[in-house]
This record gives sequence, structure tokens and C-alpha cells, in this order.
Amino acid sequence: MTATRPRLMTAREFLAMAPVPGKRYELIRGVLTEKTVGAGDPHAITVARTGGILFQYTEATDYGEARAGEPGYRLETNPDTVRCPDVAWFAPGRIPPGTAGFPDRTPDLCIEVASPGNSRADRLLSDKAQMWLDFGAREVWVPIPETITVTRYRPGAPPVVLVEDDILDGGELLPGFGVAVWRLFRRRR
Repeated sequence: MTATRPRLMTAREFLAMAPVPGKRYELIRGVLTEKTVGAGDPHAITVARTGGILFQYTEATDYGEARAGEPGYRLETNPDTVRCPDVAWFAPGRIPPGTAGFPDRTPDLCIEVASPGNSRADRLLSDKAQMWLDFGAREVWVPIPETITVTRYRPGAPPVVLVEDDILDGGELLPGFGVAVWRLFRRRR
């Protein structure tokens, strides 16, 4: 019996695809791949708070560009790969104004919020963080609502886990940025 290979899709076809209610996708080497949906309120709150804090930083400093809402970025062509982080940030000048579609660039910072209750989440998020680093991201932050922690990934360094009382600083990537980890998850202590 011969296995049928799936038809490969291009980034252009992916962008033009009609939304499917209740489903979210990424394109991985031409194959439409469903993402976890319905991750729940803690996930949604963490995405909103993290994106909002990063957006406030970019507005206050006029430094870089923040994106939220699972923006897609084309990382490979022939076959195409389009990945969609929960939140993305670009250093100044890396995203031209008016950019449309799936830009052919990797964000400098990718934020992937952990979905609750996924027993494979640690490995999947570690693999996804490494994938972003392999494509040129300078940092990946993985906030985990269940534990009120953030795992920080950087090229050539072991992951660092920050707990709720730690300060997540921007280092050289986001000069002057700093936030208590717990603020990514809730308004008050």
C-alpha cells in the first residue's frame, strides 16, 4: 500500500485561506498543521497582558515594534513554513511600515504562552523555542500560567526559569525593559 503525500500549500495560499471556525493553523514545510484551540482564560489573559506590557514599552520608548494575535512569519520557502507566535517583537527598522502578509523574517523576540493541561507541553514548547532560535530569534519567552513562571531561551545558553517574584529584564535586546514575572499573569498580587 502506498501512502498518499499531502498536497503542499504555499504561504500565499495559507494567507488566502478562509478562516475555519474554532480552528487555528500554522504552515509547516507546506503542511497545514492545526494548533491547540480553546486554551482557556489563563492563556488568553497571559497573552493579552504580555503583549500589552511589551506594547507599552515600545510606545513609551519608541523602540521596536510589538505584534500580538498570532502574527505569522514565513521562515522557509519551497516548501513554505509559516509559524505564528502569541506575541512577537522586532528591533527598530526590521519591519517596514505597512508590511502585509507573512513577512520573510523572524522576530527578535518570540513569546509562546503555554496552554494548560498539555502533558507534552514542556517538550513541545522547548522544541518550538529552539526552532525560533534556529531561525534567528534573539530570545524566546515562554510564560506558563499554571506555575506563574517564565522560561527564557537565548542562543547558546541553557534555558533560565524565572519565578513570580523575579524581574524579567530586557537585557541588550530591550534596553530599560523590566517587569515582575507575576505581572504577566495578573493585575494584582
